[in-house]
Amino acid sequence: MKRLFIVLGILTAASFLWGDGNDAYATASDWFGLDPNAGQNSFLTLTIPGGGKYEGMATAHTAMALDEGYLESNPAGGSFLPRTILSFSHVDWIADSALETIAFAYRPEKNENFGIGFNTKFLHVPFTGYNDWGSQYSRYGSSAVGWYTELIATAAVSYNFLQNFYFGGVSVGASLKAGYRGVSASLEPGQSAMSLMGDFGVMTRFNFLKTYAARDMNWGVGATIKNLGAEFIENPDPLPTYASLGLSYKPIRPITIALDFNVPFNLNGETAEKFSMAAGLNAEIASFVSAHSGVLIKTGKPRFTLGADVNLKNFTIQTNYTLDLASRLELFDRMSIAIKVDMDTVKQLLIKDDVQDLYLAGLDAYARGNLPVAIGFFENTISLDPTFKPAREMLATANEAMNLEEELRNTLTN
Repeated sequence: MKRLFIVLGILTAASFLWGDGNDAYATASDWFGLDPNAGQNSFLTLTIPGGGKYEGMATAHTAMALDEGYLESNPAGGSFLPRTILSFSHVDWIADSALETIAFAYRPEKNENFGIGFNTKFLHVPFTGYNDWGSQYSRYGSSAVGWYTELIATAAVSYNFLQNFYFGGVSVGASLKAGYRGVSASLEPGQSAMSLMGDFGVMTRFNFLKTYAARDMNWGVGATIKNLGAEFIENPDPLPTYASLGLSYKPIRPITIALDFNVPFNLNGETAEKFSMAAGLNAEIASFVSAHSGVLIKTGKPRFTLGADVNLKNFTIQTNYTLDLASRLELFDRMSIAIKVDMDTVKQLLIKDDVQDLYLAGLDAYARGNLPVAIGFFENTISLDPTFKPAREMLATANEAMNLEEELRNTLTN
């Protein structure tokens, strides 16, 4: 209960300080100013978090791997992910736009040093053109009504070296991204384009000045370079490329603090946006619920986030609320919701069904006197679930029966 009051106090204080429709929120633009180099980049969907704790901690995630959000923050995080996850996320963005995200993060059982992940983000924005008198106008022979869309598909792989009981290891990772921008011809012909880019990252975990007993490491360090690539169109704009350095620290087991430093740069040599930093907090309140929050400090684009996870039997429901200078203080403006399926749990349920079927088939073969087939079923049952004791007992019984048959056969032959 004490943990709950501490976390709620921190989140409430942060929300109050950021603003509630009063002068603090109204003057936020004066505090953070305007970035004269903003708006130069294309495929800005790359800078919009697609949900998860990556969004909930205000993108302070370069040294974190709590869920599928690592696919957007640091591809090296995949080999630190604790489980296989399938996630569906919906984000209500601004001006009636929305972002849909599907992510799959996979941890192979046979080689736990590997991490593999896939992510698809789809931004869709309805658009209607108006003239100076407030009426819809026609352009290029058709009404200026249509959609602006962006699609980003990501595939990532990572591998952890040197991991042991006392050291979390060093993970390296890379991701390949393909993007498509669709602009209705009635809005602006010739602006649809493709893009190709990649991310590269490294992450490590270790113990230092640890004050609690647990297997997990209390420090994390990560670094990444994101969106190295280009769009394919005449007179292209640079992609939002930047380098990030991140730190994470657990002062006590339920609390994780993260800090990111971001340096944007443009591959075409133009002056990029200004330096930014993000700070995030994740708190495990109980085994079934956690809360998270974060602040992104960026010239012209500050951001405050607040969210929570509720863990049910086989899946998790997560919500995030984001407030920035582009948002309004309304409940569903910049609200996201995600459903995450714990694929490891689902797999165990399926395996249990398979184990039961194999065991019953083995019993049927044993009852019919087909001992070799029965032994095969029992061995397959144990290979799927080594803890299935009835299969082990029946395997021993079937082997003993096979030995008796062999002895009897030898006796009759002699």
